[in-house]
Amino acid sequence: MGKYQILEHTADKGLAVEAHSLPDLFETAARGLFRLMIDPDRYPPTEQVAIELHAPDLEALMVKWLNELLYHFEVYHRLFSRYEQIEAREVDGRWRLTAQAHYCPIEPQQLEWEGAPVKSVTYHGLRLEQDSERWRLRVFVDV
Repeated sequence: MGKYQILEHTADKGLAVEAHSLPDLFETAARGLFRLMIDPDRYPPTEQVAIELHAPDLEALMVKWLNELLYHFEVYHRLFSRYEQIEAREVDGRWRLTAQAHYCPIEPQQLEWEGAPVKSVTYHGLRLEQDSERWRLRVFVDV
């Protein structure tokens, strides 16, 4: 798995993520996103959901992926902590992501919060790039 680092910003928080593959980048970014708020490893997953998303470019796909996970967390009280079968690829000029996301159903009042709840993932300061060895992502969130 890749690694993530929490970034402090004036009014927001962010993540700097590195991974060897694109699926690993999506997984590591998701793990980092939830780690901004809580320690997801304290809540082992018992259920899973299939997620499929489409976007015009890879950056938009990443933002959509992270915001989709936040939506499930806020609306359906799904705390994600494990991801499998992540596939991100370009099809006919658009990007497509499929994944199995494993979660623990939980009520927000049951959580041991370690940070402010994340409202959304933004495009502000977004960078997603690949060099010869790694994928790198820099993304900020509204808290």
